[in-house]
Amino acid sequence: MLRKVSTLSIAGALIAGMLISTPAYAAVSNGSTCTVVNKTTKVGKITYKCVTAVKSTVKLSGNNATIYIPATASTKNAKKYYLANDCITKSAFYAISVKDLATLEKDTAEVNLEIDAQIADLNKSNASTQTQIEALTKENADIALKIKENELALTENKQKVTDLTAKIAGITKQIEDFTVTLNDSKTKLAALKADTANATKNAANITKLSTAISQLSSAINSLKSSNIFTKLQMQSLSNSVSEYTTIISQFKGTITKNLATIESSKELGTSVTTLNENKKLSSSQLLQAKSALALTKNSRDLLCRLGK
Repeated sequence: MLRKVSTLSIAGALIAGMLISTPAYAAVSNGSTCTVVNKTTKVGKITYKCVTAVKSTVKLSGNNATIYIPATASTKNAKKYYLANDCITKSAFYAISVKDLATLEKDTAEVNLEIDAQIADLNKSNASTQTQIEALTKENADIALKIKENELALTENKQKVTDLTAKIAGITKQIEDFTVTLNDSKTKLAALKADTANATKNAANITKLSTAISQLSSAINSLKSSNIFTKLQMQSLSNSVSEYTTIISQFKGTITKNLATIESSKELGTSVTTLNENKKLSSSQLLQAKSALALTKNSRDLLCRLGK
C-alpha cells in the first residue's frame, strides 16, 4: 500500500521540465506555412519541421499570444506549418504529461480509498510492517540512482554556463577592440577628407578606409548579435540548472520522508497516524503534479509562439 503511495509521489515530482528557446532570426519560424509534411529546414541552430498543426490563442504573462501546436489524428481544421523541433518535442511531452496526470489523479483517489479501508482495519488490529519497510527501502535505492543521474546533468550544465560566460567575455572584448579601431579609422578618414589639397593623392586611402570602416561596423554588429544569442543560451542553461537543483531536492526530500516512515514503522508498526500522513502526502504530490503540468504547458506555449 505505502509503496504505491510513495510511487505516486515520485510520479508527481517527475511531471515537469522547462526549456527556453532562442529566437530564430529568419523568414521561417513557428507558424510559417509549408507544403511537404516532415520536411525540415534549419535557421541558425534551430531546426524547423513541417507538420500538421493548429493555431491557438493562450495567455502568456497576462497577454494574449498566438501559438501553433502539432495536431493529433482527431484534430479538425489542421493545416501545415513549420514548427521548431523543441516546440514539437515539448508538445508531445505535454500530451503525455496530461495523460500521466489523469492516471495519477485516478490512482491517488484509489490509493486514498485503500488507505481509508486500511485505517478501518487497523482500528481492529495492527498490520505487519516488514513489507512496507522493504518497499520503501527499495524505493529509496531507486531514487538514489535518479539523484546521481540528475547530479551528473547538473554538473554538465553548470560547466556549460561557465564556458558561455567566458565566451561572452571574449566577444565583449572583441567588440571593444574593434570599436577602438573603428573610431581611429573614422578619425583618419576625416583627416584625409579634410586635406582637400591632396584629394587626388588621398583618394585611394580614403576608399580603403571607408571599406575598412564598413567592414568593422558589420563585424561589430555581428559580434553584438552573437553575444545576444549566447546570453539567451546561457539563460536557458541557467534555468535548466535551477530545474535540476529542484528535482534533486525533491528526490532527497522523498528519501528523507521514506527513512522517517521506515524508522517509525520499525519502532511502532503501521499506525492510523502514519496512514493519514501518507494520504496527505499523496494528495499534496497530486497538487504538485498539477502545478508542474501548468509549468510544462507554459514552457510549451513559449516554445510554440508565433514567430519564434
